[in-house]
Amino acid sequence: MTLQKNKITQEDLKKIENLFKEEFKKSGSVYSILIRSGKINSNISVELIEDENSGFLVSLYTNNTHLQLQSCNNILVSEMLEEVIFISETDNMISGLIVSKQGDCALYSNVDKKVLRTDFSELNSEKLLSAIALSITESIT
Repeated sequence: MTLQKNKITQEDLKKIENLFKEEFKKSGSVYSILIRSGKINSNISVELIEDENSGFLVSLYTNNTHLQLQSCNNILVSEMLEEVIFISETDNMISGLIVSKQGDCALYSNVDKKVLRTDFSELNSEKLLSAIALSITESIT
């Protein structure tokens, strides 16, 4: 796992390429990658757009979805979970855009960081999903 604060490095891009077995294309300040999953026959296009003032803007496109995470200031690449989590956070809130090697993606937005530290048995099912998905970020932030 790697986490970078406020900077996605060339090393991070390489780790993402290795995980998904695809390569980034660079055009100006935009890095794009097409992630293919034969398992569920899906294509996910991800664009990382460098913004000098607020980290990166991450746009994700599928056949029927467009997700966007602004002010991405951290990234987590997990070989074990076979996923990448693009993270945008403030002192109290966290948002995560998760892209899985299996071909799925999820966005959890404006999650109160207290939820990540709560006893999971005390959470309703909707908050439980975000807490489980983003709790991995707590061990490294």
